[in-house]
Amino acid sequence: MLAPNQTPYRDQIFIERILGIGQKDGYVVDPVFVGLFNIMGIYPAIYASLMIPAGRSENKVPAWPFVTLSFAFGAFALLPYMALWRPYSDPAANPLPPPSSELTGWNRLFLRGAETPIMPALLLAGGAYYIGMALTAGGDAWAEYFKLFDESRLVHVTTVDFATLTALAPFWMENDAAGRKWEQRGTLLPVLSFLPVVGPAIYLLLRPKAEAPK
Repeated sequence: MLAPNQTPYRDQIFIERILGIGQKDGYVVDPVFVGLFNIMGIYPAIYASLMIPAGRSENKVPAWPFVTLSFAFGAFALLPYMALWRPYSDPAANPLPPPSSELTGWNRLFLRGAETPIMPALLLAGGAYYIGMALTAGGDAWAEYFKLFDESRLVHVTTVDFATLTALAPFWMENDAAGRKWEQRGTLLPVLSFLPVVGPAIYLLLRPKAEAPK
């Protein structure tokens, strides 16, 4: 309700052009927003890797429905779970890295991928590419982005979503690192926490991994 909505038709055009659908009329979406929009497809995968299983709640509220919805609704889907979440009073009840028995079955495919270097490396590559796209877009592109932030509901909400996920990531990185007893938790983790998208992805790449199921 508080977000601007001066460009509803243009917001639709933004989505169509970024997704490669609709008419080919030569219109080019601001590259800063293109980078930001694509990053919002990477952040949910990062949060899924951090919150399942490290973010399990002692009150048995499941994380996966909220994480799944975050691929469509971003932080707005995760915030209710974060409000309900309670850490385990006994860390042994939620061992990390997860035992190999928890990685078996087709429904654990994502979790298995998160416990290998491959998926974190892909998330890091994608995050670095789109961050680089935004940072090298030039002054005119950034001026256009700030103008759109004041006019476009899509750009405004996406930016707030990005800022929220970036601000909350250090907590879930610390929670996961503590459970895994990561040796560089006190040195490297604070540095990674200051890097949007790529910091959490680097952490996922470096953190202790589960043994592959036999």
